[in-house]
Amino acid sequence: MAQAREPEPRQTRRKLRTVIVGGGRGCESVLRMVRTDTLGRFRMEILGVADLVADAPGMRYARELGIPVVTLDTRELFAIPDLDLVIELTGSDAIRDEIERTRPRHVSLIDHFGARLFWDLHQAEEAIIKQRNEMRETVEAERERIAQIFDCIPDEVLVVDTEMTIHEANRAFLLANGVTVGDIQGKRCYEVEQRIRGECQVAVDNCPFHRVVEERRPRSIVRKHFTEDGEPHYAVIVAAPLIDREGKLAGMIEMTRDITHRIKLEEELKATEVRLRQFMEHAPIATYVKNRQGQYVEVNSATCALLGKEMHEIIGKTDLEILPRPIAEVIRKGDREVLQTKAPVAFESEVRFGERVVYLSTVKYPVLDPVGRVNAVCGLSDDITVQRQAKLELDRTREHLQNVLDNSPAMIITTDLEGRIVSFNRGAEECLGYRADEAVGREAALFYRDPKERQSLLRRVMDEGAARDHQTNLIRKDGVLVPVSITLSQLKNEQGALIGFVGISKDISHRKALMEQIIQSERMAAVGRLAAGVAHEINNPLAVIGEIAGYLQDISTGGPGSDTADLMEELRIGLPKIEHQVSRGRRITSRLLSLARKTEARVQRTEIDAAFDEILPFLEKEARLKKIAIHRETAGSVSPVIIEEIQLQEVFINLIQNAIQALAPGKRGNIWISRREEARKVIVSVRDDGPGVAEEVKSRIFDPFVTTKPVGQGTGLGLSICYGIVKRYDGEIRFCSEQGEGATFEVVLPAAVELDEDSFQQLV
Repeated sequence: MAQAREPEPRQTRRKLRTVIVGGGRGCESVLRMVRTDTLGRFRMEILGVADLVADAPGMRYARELGIPVVTLDTRELFAIPDLDLVIELTGSDAIRDEIERTRPRHVSLIDHFGARLFWDLHQAEEAIIKQRNEMRETVEAERERIAQIFDCIPDEVLVVDTEMTIHEANRAFLLANGVTVGDIQGKRCYEVEQRIRGECQVAVDNCPFHRVVEERRPRSIVRKHFTEDGEPHYAVIVAAPLIDREGKLAGMIEMTRDITHRIKLEEELKATEVRLRQFMEHAPIATYVKNRQGQYVEVNSATCALLGKEMHEIIGKTDLEILPRPIAEVIRKGDREVLQTKAPVAFESEVRFGERVVYLSTVKYPVLDPVGRVNAVCGLSDDITVQRQAKLELDRTREHLQNVLDNSPAMIITTDLEGRIVSFNRGAEECLGYRADEAVGREAALFYRDPKERQSLLRRVMDEGAARDHQTNLIRKDGVLVPVSITLSQLKNEQGALIGFVGISKDISHRKALMEQIIQSERMAAVGRLAAGVAHEINNPLAVIGEIAGYLQDISTGGPGSDTADLMEELRIGLPKIEHQVSRGRRITSRLLSLARKTEARVQRTEIDAAFDEILPFLEKEARLKKIAIHRETAGSVSPVIIEEIQLQEVFINLIQNAIQALAPGKRGNIWISRREEARKVIVSVRDDGPGVAEEVKSRIFDPFVTTKPVGQGTGLGLSICYGIVKRYDGEIRFCSEQGEGATFEVVLPAAVELDEDSFQQLV
């Protein structure tokens, strides 16, 4: 056994080179104690003081004393040469543990517990020197101060002896558990309910007491228990041995802190990390994180698929290590900018993986540490190859459509909701004589002869969704009127919101002239079809005139029984009859001429019954010859309509003649003509009891050149012309037919009494 080392003589022992961590009141007290050590009991030299607060009491006093090192960084203290001792006065276990871990091996440590004992020893020695009263007061004051410090500790502190009997408890413990010192002193610690740590168990794994007693060193554990509501509760228990002056174990001091909130935060953090990992793994776009050196530290499956590598081939590698340089340079794009600017960047790039071309839309942003330094770059790269190809196709389609729009002979004009022109195609330029830059921004209503007409059209568009085949006149730049057919409809955006109107117009000057020729041709054909009835009508008065003339001639030549008196009597009776028959013939020829002549009759309010009165005498003769009876309703009256009278007659002639021709020849048939007024509309109905319209013809019955007549007996233009005439006056033609049950055609026109003067003038 080695002999004990003899202590050095007092005069040869050097002072301990000492530093203090913690610049509070305790530090100031130690400095004063060392400074006033007149008997030289403290063989130490204070060389440095450290604290996080530069203006702490101990720090100020240390500067007043001229201590060499007064710092905010504890590490500077350890740099002092030949350092022997560190005194820790912070009262923080964490700081104490940090000092214990980082101090040089040859440097000793006195923590705050030891410092308290050290202080007690000092006070005891001072009490011997001073008077007993001063010693007692000093001890009591010190005990009070220690008690205050003890009570100010926010953690629950419990002091027990080696038998686990409670000696002391701080205020935090008493308040948290609702007890007084008298309630618990003398009891075993496991006999006292502790709400933070839960029901005490004396098992070795659940109580630090046994390990602290056996090992005589601090011990910490985390206890978990459940409240009455089933909520988990966590507490950290730190226990340290209490050693008396003789080095014997006197007991244990135990501190308990509620860490439930911290544990829950940690659990939430872990859950967030798991969710983040799941998000990255299941994200449909490549998501990755690189450190400042460009090495991948996090990648998801989409990144692996993009780079064509396994995850273990990517983690820890740079782009240049796993990819060819041209591809790596594209993938690395933006990394350096993010590191330098600390700001996100976004860009699109093209990457060629052999024969495969991939278009990427990438966003990269910095990952900052707590002090704001960029320590990583996070990237999100979305494969937009399909979208890019779709966009290219869309651009080509738009270019094609724009080309079609520019080269369309039709006028295509779009306007905003205020009626200002937004686009004006080449067809509109050629038709109206304006350049697009002259027209864009102008009011579209200025191109109309009457600006109110456009407002009327817009009301129809808003009510019905569109106004189709509206015929009107637009004003060219040189003032010439251009007949056009306009289809005006709503213009909506992708969300379906109304953003304006689009009008497609056709110059119908040529078509209108051709239509007039066709109508005249059809009218002449109708006159031809009426020839038989007209001839019969004319022959009747001619026969009467001939008979009277022959009789008068016989009397005038002196035939038997003739004399002057008889001649005068016959002249008196026969001449009025001749005059009547001549007048009758004149009326017939006048009607025929009114149908045959191509006249520009003025549009006016036309009576439906008057139109039938003009045409039915001709048609009834033809119908009677074919054993067809025409039944006309004359009861009541209907409002007039706004239409050219000759054109209305043309419509009725076509419909009635179609009905006559549809009925089987030689068999009796019937045609019913009626009119009524409903909802401000005049409806004229022409119905027959013929075979009806074939199914294959119904869908195109109003198309040009569609006919059910044998070859050579019809052009198929009749119903098409009727449809065009009626539509021009804002009307419609409806029909219904069942095979073998005849057909019904209805002409619907606005009642003239419901039109205001502006509407009337537009039609005129």
